[in-house]
Amino acid sequence: MPRRRPPRPKTTPQSPARSTGRSTHQSADAGPRDPVADAVTNAGQRDETPPEKHTLKVDPDPGHIAVGRVLAPFGLKGELKVQSLTDNEERFAPKSKLWADQQPVTVVKSRAAGGHLYLTLKGYLDRSSVDRFRGALLQVPESMLPDLPEGQYYRYQLLGLTIVDREGRVIGKLEEIIETGANDVYRVRTEDCSDVLLPALNDVIISVDLQARNMVVDPPEWR
Repeated sequence: MPRRRPPRPKTTPQSPARSTGRSTHQSADAGPRDPVADAVTNAGQRDETPPEKHTLKVDPDPGHIAVGRVLAPFGLKGELKVQSLTDNEERFAPKSKLWADQQPVTVVKSRAAGGHLYLTLKGYLDRSSVDRFRGALLQVPESMLPDLPEGQYYRYQLLGLTIVDREGRVIGKLEEIIETGANDVYRVRTEDCSDVLLPALNDVIISVDLQARNMVVDPPEWR
């Protein structure tokens, strides 16, 4: 029997801080400057009034995936500076519907600059109206995701699968998908709380059954 092509998850990571590797910090020449952030007071000092506090949502809501993170308002006309967490930039096209944490919003305009996206949302026309979204996780329901070709899976579909060997012995749960630049590596947490690293290669990943929530593997001897 030929072996199946190994899964190639291609989607937004569940937790931006753990899996994207992208920094939210920006160098001076990494994009346009926010004229409001550079404003000075009448006394000649920078206005350092702290923004309204926003509790950061780390993981998307059940049944949703994260596609971006709002970093801050930008300028005076209601733009939001966004860190993209997806390789599908069509998620931010005009008329796209997103959920900012749990608030449904519609994209009116989108532009890219300096490695970030700048979004304008329908009904939010000034800086004060969008400040509520500072730090918000932008997400979409899993039901809105397009189907992938056979043998390819979204990241959220694979995380949490039970990993078993050819004889049906349980190895552990798939906890993390590590991008290495060559092939992905699956970090599996065993029942004794140790970690096993499995490369997503034809010789290792035998089959994936999403309904049964398991993955059959043929672990390399060096594991």
